[in-house]
Amino acid sequence: MRRAFSFFFSSTLLAAALLALAPASPADAQEEEARLLFERGNGHLAAGMRARGARRTRELSEALDAYLGVLRLGARTRNVVFNLALTLQELGREAEAFNYYSQYLHEFELSAEDRTAGQERVDAIRPRVAVASITSTPAGAEVRVGRRDLPVRGTTPLELALPAGQHTLIFSLDGFEDTTAEVTVAVGRSSVVAAELVGRPVAVQFIAPGGGRLLLDGVEVQAGRSIAVRPGAHLVRLELPNAPPVERHFEVQPGGEPMNLTLAPGGPAGTSRVVLEANAETEVYLDGMPVGRGAHVEFPALPGDHTVRVEAPGRTTASQSVTLAPDQTVALTATLGERASTGGLYAGRGITGVIAALGLIGASVTTGLAFDLRDQWDALLARQRDNGGDAMELTRIADELEAAALAADILWGITAAVGTAAIVLLIVDPGSDGASTIEVAAQPRPGGGTVALTGRLF
Repeated sequence: MRRAFSFFFSSTLLAAALLALAPASPADAQEEEARLLFERGNGHLAAGMRARGARRTRELSEALDAYLGVLRLGARTRNVVFNLALTLQELGREAEAFNYYSQYLHEFELSAEDRTAGQERVDAIRPRVAVASITSTPAGAEVRVGRRDLPVRGTTPLELALPAGQHTLIFSLDGFEDTTAEVTVAVGRSSVVAAELVGRPVAVQFIAPGGGRLLLDGVEVQAGRSIAVRPGAHLVRLELPNAPPVERHFEVQPGGEPMNLTLAPGGPAGTSRVVLEANAETEVYLDGMPVGRGAHVEFPALPGDHTVRVEAPGRTTASQSVTLAPDQTVALTATLGERASTGGLYAGRGITGVIAALGLIGASVTTGLAFDLRDQWDALLARQRDNGGDAMELTRIADELEAAALAADILWGITAAVGTAAIVLLIVDPGSDGASTIEVAAQPRPGGGTVALTGRLF
């Protein structure tokens, strides 16, 4: 029994020690590896520049492998890119050298001297390669050649040396649709490619709490629904019965965030206005219709009785009835309480309950075994007194009885402790949802008074 407990305790300590070990961050080791590769490449490049024949090619190839290894480790510095371009040039791979020299000039902040040296090398190679001079509107698009799954060759504007012939260029930029362009290049000539990128549409929701007919750039649209709108300048017009139309100019940015536009200015004579401030990003509804989104929402409303409802993910909903007078501006302050989280508590209850049940079963079985051993002990002891029974058998049963009794005591203790914890978790209140309120304070209007009230969650 003692040996088993000692083995279990030692194994537990060993497992805890192994779990405590955490792998060291590879950042320092990776940086050191990149530095060593760069120095190795410099050594091979210097040796290759001095050598001739097969040895020259071998040394330059070793330098190329080392510099490419540095780039694979993410250490893309101006010296690495320049030395890589120089190595490719010395190996006679001039198109690749041209492209790396171009990246060197395009990507890094260089001194006037370094920029001049890089430009001289580009100009020296240019007559011997086929070049595409690539631009896009807007600039900054990634360029791939041939297929979308191939690596990016650079960002616009750039010059790219390609094998002579026809190629398909693929342009990608966040917020814009991918586009393609065909180019034919010839050695000693620079072919110009200019791509016009089209922005991705943005979801725009137009809100007109007072009703009316909505026109977007002259086309009728429905209020309260999201509409895909192309980037650029637009005009939305709200036509109201017996009132002047309401117009609003707005601009959509390519790939921008969804927009909510409320046509609030003007409106029928006597239109009221509601200004809501909230403690979270909310969705606001007036009489069941969406009127805005965010922590600050403003919207118009016709005079009369209305219900304002405010919702937010992970928070309780607040709702408040308000009565608006003509030309009145009402300020609302919504405080939304957080919903109670009960998942962890319920899981704890379940786990402790299962452990307590298993402990109870184990303790019951062990106790039954102890009673059985006690019966054997009593019977053997009686025979010992009457006929002189087996003393060794009596000692064995005594040891087993002691071990079973100790195990039963331990299991009963564990069961009692875990059972108590389970009972406590059952008693503990997981907490209730936080209350939400809307405070309403009307701003004074000419010839009128103010109103103040508080609405509770329901």
